[in-house]
Amino acid sequence: MVRKSPQSAFRRVLWERPRDPALIGAAERVAAGEPPHERLGAHRVPEGVRLHHPFGAVPIGGGAGAREIAPVTFDLRRADRFLVRATIPVPASGEIPAELDGGAIYSDAEIGTTLTCGSSRAVGTSVDVQARLGTDVLARNGLDGTGVAIAIVDGGIALARLGARLGTPPRLDAGQSWSPPTRVSVPGLHRVGHGTMCAYDALIAAPRATLLDIPALGARAAGDHGAAGTIGAAIQAYWFLITRWVLSGPPAGLRALVVSNSWGIYHPSLDFPEGHPGRYVDNPDHPFRAYVRALTLAGIDVVFAGSNCGPECPAAPCLQRVQGAIMGANTYPEVLTLAACTVAGERLGYSATGPSIAGMMPRKPDLMAYSHFLGSQSRTRSTPDGGTSAACAVAAGCVAALRTRATPAPTSAAAMVQALRATALQSGPPGWNAERGYGILQPVDAGRSLGLIP
Repeated sequence: MVRKSPQSAFRRVLWERPRDPALIGAAERVAAGEPPHERLGAHRVPEGVRLHHPFGAVPIGGGAGAREIAPVTFDLRRADRFLVRATIPVPASGEIPAELDGGAIYSDAEIGTTLTCGSSRAVGTSVDVQARLGTDVLARNGLDGTGVAIAIVDGGIALARLGARLGTPPRLDAGQSWSPPTRVSVPGLHRVGHGTMCAYDALIAAPRATLLDIPALGARAAGDHGAAGTIGAAIQAYWFLITRWVLSGPPAGLRALVVSNSWGIYHPSLDFPEGHPGRYVDNPDHPFRAYVRALTLAGIDVVFAGSNCGPECPAAPCLQRVQGAIMGANTYPEVLTLAACTVAGERLGYSATGPSIAGMMPRKPDLMAYSHFLGSQSRTRSTPDGGTSAACAVAAGCVAALRTRATPAPTSAAAMVQALRATALQSGPPGWNAERGYGILQPVDAGRSLGLIP
C-alpha cells in the first residue's frame, strides 16, 4: 500500500505490472483499436494510485534492464509483464519512487515536434531537394518506394492536402495505421500540420511509398486537454507496429517498413529528476528502447530527428540548453539520427550539435539531410518545411527508396545505417564530427554501395 504521507502533487508515470486477466483483456482491446476502459477497471492497484484507463495495457515481457528482445516479449498472450499509465501520489519531498507494489516506475515524459525555431526565409524548394538527392537516378533504377511503408509517427496526416500539393493522393493504408484511443479523427483525415509536412517530405525520394498514419503526438494524457504526446503513446504506437510487422510478418503487398520520428524531448526538466532509474532522457534501459530494438532487429529502419537546440538558434523550449541536447530515443544506437542543412549544404543554426546527453551514445547526429525549403505549405504558402523534423522525414524517404528492392544480400537495419554513414558527403576530415555527423545523406551513393545502382 502507498503510505499516507503529506503529498504535494501527483505524477503521471509508466508502471510495470504482473500479468493478470484484466491487463490481458485491456491489451487485447488496445491491439484491436477499441477502448480498453472496462477491462482495465478490474486490475487492482494500491490506495491513492489512479490508472489512466484510455491507455490500457501494453506487454513488455520480463523485468527491467537488459531484457531479452524476442517475439514472446511483446505477445500479449505470453508476456509476463505489462506497462500501464498511472498517476501516483508524490510525497512533499517530491521524490518519485523507483518502484511501487513490486513494479518498476518509468518516466512518461512529454515529447514534441522538432520544427524550426527560425524565422528566416526558405532556402530552395522541394525540387532542389530532389536534385540534391538524385531522385531521378533512384527512379530510373526502380527505387521509388513501391511496396515500402513509411510510418509517420507524428500528429496525423491530412491526405487531401497532400493530394492537392502533389497533384494526386499518395498511397495510405488506413488498416495498418494506428490512432490513440482518445483520438476522434481517422487515418488520413487529421488536421493539416506537422505530420502532413513530414509525410510530404518523406515522399520526395519515395513517391510511391505507402504512408501509415501514426498520430502518437496527438495522444492526450490523463487530465491533459492539450495535444501533447508522451513516451507512453509512442510505446503504444510501436507495439502496434510490432504486432503487425514482427509478430505477424509484413502485411500483404508490403515488404519493408521505415518508421519516421520527427519528435523528441526539449529539456531534461520535462523528465524525472537526474539519477532516477526510470528516467528517459539519459537511460538506455527505459522500456521504450525495447520496442525500438524489436523493430530494428526485425530489419525495420527507424529514423529520428536530432534536436532543434542548436547553439546559434535554439528553439524556445530548449531554455537555452544547447549542450547534450540530443536526448532519449534520438540517441539510441539502433536508430538513424538526423541533423539539418540547407540545399546549399550549410548546417542550420537550430540543428543541435553532438555529443549527445551524457550516458547515451555520444556520436549523434549520424548524418545531415536537407531542410528549410518550400515544400508542403502545411502552415503558410511561404513557410519552409524546417527543423530537424523535415531532415528526418527526407531521410526516411531516402531509406524507403533504398528498400524498394532487396539488395543482393539481405541488409539489416544496422547495415543500412552503416551504408548511409559510409557514403555521406563530407566537407572536412573523414569520420564523425559534432556538427555534421558523418556528412550529408547521399542516397544514390548508398544505393551503389548496396548493389542497387550500377
